[in-house]
Amino acid sequence: MVYWEDIPSDENFISPFYRPGETKYLTFEPDGGGWNNIRMAMESVIGLAIAMGRTLVMPPQKKMYLLAKGDHKQRK
Repeated sequence: MVYWEDIPSDENFISPFYRPGETKYLTFEPDGGGWNNIRMAMESVIGLAIAMGRTLVMPPQKKMYLLAKGDHKQRK
């Protein structure tokens, strides 16, 4: 993977697993860890969904550990 370079042919990528007229799904459920763990898992599942030709299903919105404004209840 090359993150810092735009590859025009990537726009035309079609997964070898994609079947026209057939919709398959991949779900994502974030763990209870910190923001970086959730971000890394999210990046991985987005890549998997693209590579597998599946629709990514996201969970309902919820608060994440240590991201609330003024959250002073950090674990020590």
